[in-house]
Amino acid sequence: MKIGILGVGHLAEYLVRGARGAEFVLAPRSAEKAARLAAAYGCTVADSNQAVVDQCDRVLVCLPAAEGLAILQGLRFRAGQSVCSAMAGAGLAPLRAAVAPAAGFCSMMPGFANAFSAGPSLLYPADAEWAAFLAQCGPVHQLDSAEAFETAAVFGAMSGASIFLLRHLTQWYERQGLQPDLARQLVAQTFRGNAEVLLQADASLDAIAKGVTTPGGITEQLVASLNADGALAAWDSAMDAVLSRMVPGR
Repeated sequence: MKIGILGVGHLAEYLVRGARGAEFVLAPRSAEKAARLAAAYGCTVADSNQAVVDQCDRVLVCLPAAEGLAILQGLRFRAGQSVCSAMAGAGLAPLRAAVAPAAGFCSMMPGFANAFSAGPSLLYPADAEWAAFLAQCGPVHQLDSAEAFETAAVFGAMSGASIFLLRHLTQWYERQGLQPDLARQLVAQTFRGNAEVLLQADASLDAIAKGVTTPGGITEQLVASLNADGALAAWDSAMDAVLSRMVPGR
């Protein structure tokens, strides 16, 4: 599978690292990073964005959202090409208008986790070949409506914010005297274990929450304190704000 990448930033690097079965043609704008990826993973570095488009039937767009559509509008695509955008907030209709007569698709992924083939990806609308590529970087969820994709795509921000949460918890343990390595492992292993519970247990989320909460115990105490400070509800309002930014009017 030959994939052209427009926008060689952090996300592009993570996807190149995760999708070892693909051949990549990289845009030259981030010359140092493109050269490093070429040396490490056998990528080809094209002379220009247009050269990437000319060489590849499938093009992955990792450009900054603020300028990505304008850059795409300045390129010449051809019928039979397929373009998948990972730009946050770039809707399917504007993307397809920018890359016509090529076909257009939208995706969202966490990024760093994809480098380890552990991060989920969204794809809208469904496409077998893009799904096969993304599956090299973790689980793929193909969605059949714009509204579902727009809502689910907020997980891109949620994923990044969760790193800050994990760092914050790790730093708490360090301040209490734990060694940094132990603090980091303790937090990461706890969250990974709980994620496995959600993925593998047959019980509902409410039943799981009840099962891990002893009346009068320390979990009940911590959750009550968080709720009293609005810490959990704050996630709702913050994610609402992200959705409204990505999809004005939602």
